[in-house]
Amino acid sequence: MQSHDPTHCRERLATLMAEQNALLATLEGLLAHEHELLQTRDAEGLENASTTRQHCVAGILRVEDERRALCRAHGRGEDPAGLHDLLAWCDPTGLLLPAMQEYRERTLRCRELNDRNGILVNGRLQPASRLPGAPDGRAPEGNTYGPGSDHGRGYGRKLTTRA
Repeated sequence: MQSHDPTHCRERLATLMAEQNALLATLEGLLAHEHELLQTRDAEGLENASTTRQHCVAGILRVEDERRALCRAHGRGEDPAGLHDLLAWCDPTGLLLPAMQEYRERTLRCRELNDRNGILVNGRLQPASRLPGAPDGRAPEGNTYGPGSDHGRGYGRKLTTRA
């Protein structure tokens, strides 16, 4: 039987948040390492890193499931609003706010690192004929972004007007 004591709930939530933040810190490191492996095209290293990342993500999902179960056990929804409602009940003084802030920051960093890796992978998988500057028989257009861009020299802007 689940205890409906706010102190017990806050302690359990603190434990879950600490575990989740530790797993997210691990995932950050794994994603940064994967980026290095992608840059060097180390297929074997990527395969090993992928397995390790999958185990880490499974741990994050397990903790998230436990957090949702804790919300349900206390009559709250499983969504962010339910978590905030649970926090208002079991942690009215905001002791867990730093852990929540760390969770948000780490989650955002992991998303950014994962997106960065995805962009690198997609760029490597793109056919050469679709790469910027590749000869394809069409007239070249101005370079809008990057160090050699036309932006700021008056060439990169294109205005469309209707009469």
